[in-house]
Amino acid sequence: MKKLILPTLIFTSQLIFGQCDERYQDEIFSNTSKTTVEYTDVYDWSSTDSGLDLDVYQADGDTVTNRPLLIFAHGGVYIAGNKDNAPMVSLCEAFAKRGYVTASIQYRLTSAISLASPNASEILSQTVVNSISDMKAAVRFFRKDFSENGNSYGINPNLIFVGGYSAGAITAVHLSAVDSSDIPDELQQYFQNIGGIEGNSGNEGYSSEVSGAISLAGAIHSLSFFDADDEPIVSIHSTDDNTVSYECDNALGNSAFPVLCGSGEIHNTLDALEITNSLLTLNNGDHAAPIADLNQTSIPFIQNFLYNIVCGSVSVNDQLPIQTKIYPNPANEVLNIESNRPYDKVVIFDNFGRKVLELEINNSQSKIAIDNLKEGLYHLQLFNNSEQINCESIVKIN
Repeated sequence: MKKLILPTLIFTSQLIFGQCDERYQDEIFSNTSKTTVEYTDVYDWSSTDSGLDLDVYQADGDTVTNRPLLIFAHGGVYIAGNKDNAPMVSLCEAFAKRGYVTASIQYRLTSAISLASPNASEILSQTVVNSISDMKAAVRFFRKDFSENGNSYGINPNLIFVGGYSAGAITAVHLSAVDSSDIPDELQQYFQNIGGIEGNSGNEGYSSEVSGAISLAGAIHSLSFFDADDEPIVSIHSTDDNTVSYECDNALGNSAFPVLCGSGEIHNTLDALEITNSLLTLNNGDHAAPIADLNQTSIPFIQNFLYNIVCGSVSVNDQLPIQTKIYPNPANEVLNIESNRPYDKVVIFDNFGRKVLELEINNSQSKIAIDNLKEGLYHLQLFNNSEQINCESIVKIN
């Protein structure tokens, strides 16, 4: 998945300190608070519940305002479950006590009757794609809040992870891995039905990219979705899972449903691609094994994986806030770029992810000619020694 982040026009991101001040490893807070909010009104969760809601969990007394965000989705075979699902609540509370901001989301489901119909495979495939659209809208909701509402949830918009159990994990893994260029012909119609790879569930204009995925008994439609640019994945799965196979098999063991490849095959594929990942293999407990003992098994495994990503590779320079100003925006002929961090390359992509401009730069202030670009929305990235230090949306006008 290409990593395009769309922050505010004047972007300030305080990255997590290298040592994380003892956060994100152990529970450093005792209590959490929950806030329920509607993250999109494009689709209703049910006939009696308008819109799609999520519950935000934060530790009481936590004043840090640049916290990583974990977004979780429940299981239930895409026919049952809600944001108050007990394992998701446990995950949200446990990681909020460690200093994260967490959220448990609603997403659109289908009915048990539909999965018993002759076209059950098509209905299930469309429901999975719908859920990806909804989860992307949830990711964009938080970036929109960061940009337009003063970051009321205190997140770091460059450190957002998605995860879940069973169906929720399948959704998260697909969101993390699938690009528009990955979609095979047999799945094209399902994505066309939701308006394309970004979906049509709301909060347009903000990135749905994530820093990684958390998969509890999850799977993916095709291992070919993965490529060397994908984000890290941490997985927990039992080898005796008869609902979502640890390897590759029809969902629910039913030939009427699509084949899904589980965590064992995902792990082997990511290792071959040299993508950061970690797998905890359980040998018994069937499909419920990853959530059977969250506090003693799954949460410690996930926390160590996330801690290494969030805290393990931040340089000394990252301890200073990045401040970048790109103006005017919208722009006609020239973009001015100013940054308190040195950068050596500017890359601009169009709204379809195609690179349209790449320039080598030797200072922290420059003027970029864009008069040859067509009118439209673009995404500008700044790099320092091949490390991306900022990405921003720009509008070209004639």
